[in-house]
Amino acid sequence: MDTTTNRTASNLSNNQLNLTDTLPTVLCVDDDSDQRMLLRAVLEHFGFRVMTAKSASDALEIAQWLPFEVALLDYELPDMTGAQLAHEIRAIEPLAAIILLSGCSHLRAGELIYVDAHVVKGSPISELLDTIHSLTGSPQWAQSRWPDASVSQVPPGEGSVVKRDGAARREN
Repeated sequence: MDTTTNRTASNLSNNQLNLTDTLPTVLCVDDDSDQRMLLRAVLEHFGFRVMTAKSASDALEIAQWLPFEVALLDYELPDMTGAQLAHEIRAIEPLAAIILLSGCSHLRAGELIYVDAHVVKGSPISELLDTIHSLTGSPQWAQSRWPDASVSQVPPGEGSVVKRDGAARREN
C-alpha cells in the first residue's frame, strides 16, 4: 500500500473517482482467524480495502505505517482489550472511526470512551455497513447485497448497534 496516497482524494475531480476510491480503508483486528477472514471477505466484497491483524501489537505496528479510516476491533484480544487498543489507536490516528465488536450487548461506559460505535457480534452485516457509513460518510450502495448476513455466527437478533453519544461523521 502506498502511504503517500491522499485518503480523501479531494484533489481529484468527481469524474476521475470510482466507488472503491471513495470507500474507506478498514483495519480489522481479531485474534480468531476464521472471524478475521470472514470480515475481510465480506468487507472486500462490498468494495472496502481491508488490512488485518491478529493482535493488538500487530495492529499498532500497522497503524504506525499505513493509513486507514476505520478500525474494526474485536473486544477480546490476547494482548489487551479492544477498548485499550482503541485508546492506543486514537493516539496514532485521531480521525479514524473506531468500531468495537463484542459478544456482549452492553459494555461499561468506560470501555467506550475512545470508541465511536459498538457493534454486537451477530448483528446483520447491514448494521455494520450502516455504522461505517454513518461514521465516515462512505457510500451505502452495498448494504442491500447481503441483507440477511450477520457479523459472525452468533444467532441474529441477539445484538444491536449502539453508538456513543456525540459520534459524528469524521472528515479527513
